[in-house]
Amino acid sequence: MNYPVFIFHELVLRFSYINRQVGRYISNTVEDGIILIRTTSGKISIAQELLEKQYRNPNEISAEQLKELASAFQAE
Repeated sequence: MNYPVFIFHELVLRFSYINRQVGRYISNTVEDGIILIRTTSGKISIAQELLEKQYRNPNEISAEQLKELASAFQAE
């Protein structure tokens, strides 16, 4: 599925509230159900199902899931 770009921006914004190093959204690539999101300061990988939750109902993503992903951010 092609997701609107605002979904990526929203997700990165949510990550940046937890981890200020995340930066702003630049681009994304999809490979084997994993989405690599590039930001102004690094990258973060998420499962496609998480992006689907962000698209359908962002409240389905728990605070714990957001913290876990934001802490997995890889600065470049």
